[in-house]
Amino acid sequence: MPKYILFALLFSACIIVQAQEKDSLEQLRYRQTRSLIDSLKTEHAVYPVMIQNDTVFNIYEKIDSKSMRERANLCAVRIKQLLKRDIFSQDSLVHADSLDFILIKYGDLTITEFGQVTANKLNATNAEITKAYKRKVRTYLRKVQPNILKGKIYKAVIYLALFVALIAVVRFIFSFLKKLIIRNDQLIYRLTKVFKAYRLKEEDKQLAVNGFLKVTKWIQVITIVIVVYFMLPATLRIFYYTKKTGDKLFSYFLDPFLEFLHSFISYLPSLIKIIIILLIFRLFMKLVNFFFNEVKQGNIKLSGFYQEWATPTGNIVKFLLYAFLLTILFPLLPGADSQIFKGVTMFLGLLLSLGSTSVIANGLSGIIMTYMRPFKIGDRIEVDTITGIVVQKNLLITRVRTPKNVVVTIPNSKILSGHSQNYTTAAERSNLIIHSTITIGYDVDWRIVHKLLLQASNNTEGIIKQMGKEAFVLQKSLDDYYVAYEVNAYTAQADKYQLIQSELHKNILEEFNKAGVEIMSPHYRANRNGDALTIPELPEDK
Repeated sequence: MPKYILFALLFSACIIVQAQEKDSLEQLRYRQTRSLIDSLKTEHAVYPVMIQNDTVFNIYEKIDSKSMRERANLCAVRIKQLLKRDIFSQDSLVHADSLDFILIKYGDLTITEFGQVTANKLNATNAEITKAYKRKVRTYLRKVQPNILKGKIYKAVIYLALFVALIAVVRFIFSFLKKLIIRNDQLIYRLTKVFKAYRLKEEDKQLAVNGFLKVTKWIQVITIVIVVYFMLPATLRIFYYTKKTGDKLFSYFLDPFLEFLHSFISYLPSLIKIIIILLIFRLFMKLVNFFFNEVKQGNIKLSGFYQEWATPTGNIVKFLLYAFLLTILFPLLPGADSQIFKGVTMFLGLLLSLGSTSVIANGLSGIIMTYMRPFKIGDRIEVDTITGIVVQKNLLITRVRTPKNVVVTIPNSKILSGHSQNYTTAAERSNLIIHSTITIGYDVDWRIVHKLLLQASNNTEGIIKQMGKEAFVLQKSLDDYYVAYEVNAYTAQADKYQLIQSELHKNILEEFNKAGVEIMSPHYRANRNGDALTIPELPEDK
């Protein structure tokens, strides 16, 4: 047992000796590294801070991972930032402690910093080094400040001179334009021709010249305002303490413009898509127009499709195509996804739906009437109490010219909901029947009345006199004092309906007067002794 204990003690002693040797090696390496760092810190290298070949001060040590060269360049950048200021105050140059370093600052801008290495190299206290740094920075600022301020003042004067010259050029240009307009009034005619405006009369020339002068004056004022607007911030941006104000004035105009430009550039892919879609749609619309024009002219015939249907059907197809185009383009429009855009479109849709009830009703009535074909342009129709020739027909309204040459506009919904008569269609298919009713006393034989009425109809121009279309007489009623006779005759001239009826009345009067038959009108009563008749004497033939 003692042997094992002795062996364990020897093994533990060996481990302890090895650990002590390892710790000694680590300590040696640490001391060597520390010695190398101290030697680097205590080396006598110096790096100057140079600005335009002028040495402001020197850098004597590295800080953190920055070398002295990097620190010198960084200090030069800071001093250049400081030089952008117009006026320098000595009280703003201060120092502050930061951990192991002392900061030399101007206001809130740190110019440089130093530590114990610098103090060791210069063999001086921190207070002496701080005072020396301040003195060097202050000396350099005093040296360059007048030149910097003078340069900015010169630059501002040059800017002002350029803007004044620009305003003078603008005034000269517009003054020349005013003289040109006054001296040469023919220029007005050329401009109106270019812009396709109305041609001016001789007495309106001066008025037009004055109008152009006012427009020119307003353009001049706007141009000068824009020049002054850009002149002011450009001048303010020269000086440090007014630079922010100048930048803000510039931003009022440039920020919206740049935002618009950025939005436009980002919208270009969608715009290209819209252009391509519109080009394809335009080509397709030309094909649609060509097809329906050919159908209208009869070059293309479709079974069961009338030629007069070509125009309204083409309009309906084009309307549907435009609606389909709108559904495609709507998501590509700028701001289509915004809630404001959606709200506005919904509001407009609501207004359209509430305010276009009658329009929609008339449009649907027009579509139904198009394919029902109750009449066409040139037909003589009667709608309620309105009779005339159809002169215009579309999806919303129908215009009719009455015999008094008055054009009456009738909504299509009224035509569809009411009753209408087409005299032209009836005349073309089975002929119209013109009729007239007269009353004759019981003392006249009905055969004589029939004969006279048929003779009057045969003497009337426009009455059909062919087999199967002969005129005929109906005895409409047997009243208290007279008999009502109605003569009926066929005609194919619907547009001359009233003229033919008027001539028929004239011939009835002539025939009855020649035969000595008295025409008694309804509710006409006469008290007489029977000696005289109310038959006018016939004019003697010459």
